[in-house]
Amino acid sequence: MPVPLEQMVEELRKAEQARDLLSEVERRLAGGDSEPEGPLRQLEQLTQSLSAPDPIRQLIESAVGAARTRSSIKAGSDVSRSRSSIEGEISTLQGAIQGIQARADT
Repeated sequence: MPVPLEQMVEELRKAEQARDLLSEVERRLAGGDSEPEGPLRQLEQLTQSLSAPDPIRQLIESAVGAARTRSSIKAGSDVSRSRSSIEGEISTLQGAIQGIQARADT
């Protein structure tokens, strides 16, 4: 069963929000802020709106866990990897949305 366009757009919005928050966590870790709790809490709230098998949720949970339990250098690397993977998900969603919209225009 195909995913409705509105649902894909909502998933894209959440993925973009996650990317932006992970970028903030990365920036704070790189700046020596060992506890970037503000964006971490926002990421945890975002995961509540995602289903358990959602890859975005899994990437967020991995990054949040790393940021809280590892040294800032290792955590920064893990957060960066999760952010990069989410950017790939964003690109995939954007392509799928554009495809649906192009078919609707014909």
